[in-house]
Formats: sequence, C-alpha cells, structure tokens
Amino acid sequence: MIKKLANHYAPEMFFGDRGYDDEKIFKLVFENLGAYPFILQRRIDIDNHRRQGHYRKRFFKEFDYCQYLERNKIETLNSMIKRRFGSNTKTKIVKTQKVEILLRIVAFNIDRLLRLGKEIILIFIRIIRVSH
Repeated sequence: MIKKLANHYAPEMFFGDRGYDDEKIFKLVFENLGAYPFILQRRIDIDNHRRQGHYRKRFFKEFDYCQYLERNKIETLNSMIKRRFGSNTKTKIVKTQKVEILLRIVAFNIDRLLRLGKEIILIFIRIIRVSH
C-alpha cells in the first residue's frame, strides 16, 4: 500500500496507529514515500537506547504527540461519512468503487454546506462561477 501511494502522491506526513510500528514500514515511509512517519510506537515507556531499528530510534526522539493527535480528526471525518452514507460500496469494480466513494465525499461536503446556511452556498457558487 505504501509503495503504491508513493507512485501517485507525495505527502509530507504519514499517520499510523500502533499497528504500523515496524522498522520496515518506518523505512518505507521515510525513503520511498519521502514523508515524516507519525506512527505511535508500542512501548513508549522504554528508553530510546533499548529500542531496535535505526528509523524507530530516530523518529522516537522527534515524535510530536500533539501533532499525532491530528489523526483523530481524520478518523472522525471517516466515521461521519460512514454513518451518513454507509460503510460498504455496492460495486465490485475498483474504478467504480473509487467513483462511489468520491461521490459520497462530495455529498458529505454539500450536506455540510447546507447545514452551515444558505449564505455560504451562495458564496461557494459565486466562487465556482468566477473560477471558470
């Protein structure tokens, strides 16, 4: 998954939970993807000199837990979309699955605009007209 991501995107940060705590994944994220791995390590209580792996040691020193908590926003957004529009796709073809998910995201954004009020929708429409 990380190798495929590196072919199409160049993110600055890669967020992952403790399930991604592996030296190979740290190396893939840093070298192939060119991103900073915000991966929470399993054993926070042990000293850094007792850790195994060059990349795990390096990023444990630089790990910013406050920045890692930004991951909660991503998880919340995914949860909101799944609750409103369902968690499974109806199609079996990968290309149409991507389209279906993209349309759910667009529908979610329209729903958010409607909840915020009509004034914001009118501003959004004016911005779209000017950009064409």
